[in-house]
Amino acid sequence: MRRILFLMLIALAFAGNAYADRNTRFKAKLDGFDAAGAQIATNATGNAHVEVIDGGTALEFRINVAGINNLLMAHIHISPVPVNETDPAGPVAFWFVGGPPPGTTVTERVNGRLAEGFIITDGDVVSWDTSDPLNGTVQGVINAIREGRASVVVHTDDLDPNTPTGRAGDSRAGELRGTLR
Repeated sequence: MRRILFLMLIALAFAGNAYADRNTRFKAKLDGFDAAGAQIATNATGNAHVEVIDGGTALEFRINVAGINNLLMAHIHISPVPVNETDPAGPVAFWFVGGPPPGTTVTERVNGRLAEGFIITDGDVVSWDTSDPLNGTVQGVINAIREGRASVVVHTDDLDPNTPTGRAGDSRAGELRGTLR
C-alpha cells in the first residue's frame, strides 16, 4: 500500500510540473503582418519562444527568423486587450534588437537566430500604458503574455526614402508578427 501511495505522489508531482511548464512557456509563429494588423506579402518566416523563469520574476527569450532582408528592429508590443495578428499590436514594451528612433539600424539579412537573452529587471522594459498598474515592469510583460496581449514584431527598412514601404524588405511598420501564446 505504501508503495502505491509513493508512486501516486511521484505521478502527481510530474503531472504538476507538466502543467506548470504549459503556463510558463509561450511561443509565436511569425507571419507576414505589421504592427497595425495589415498583411505583408513576404517569404520571410520566424518563431519566438519565451519562458517565465526564476520563480516568475524574469523571462528568457529566443527569436529565430528566415529570409528577413534589411532588418531594422524587433520587439514585444503590449496591447490593452487580447490580440491576433490582424489587430493593432499596441505600444512597444521590450526591444530585442535595434532601438527607439533615432537609434542605430541593424540593416542586414538574417537567417537564423535574431535575438536571445533575458528580461530580468524592470529597467529592461519600456513603459507602454500608464493605465496598466504593472506598466513598465517584467511582471506586467509576463501578465500580458499570459493574457494573449503580447506580440513579437520584426521590422525592416531598405533605408531608401524613395521606395515604397509596406513590402518585404522594407516595412517599417513590421514585416513579421506573431502573438505569444
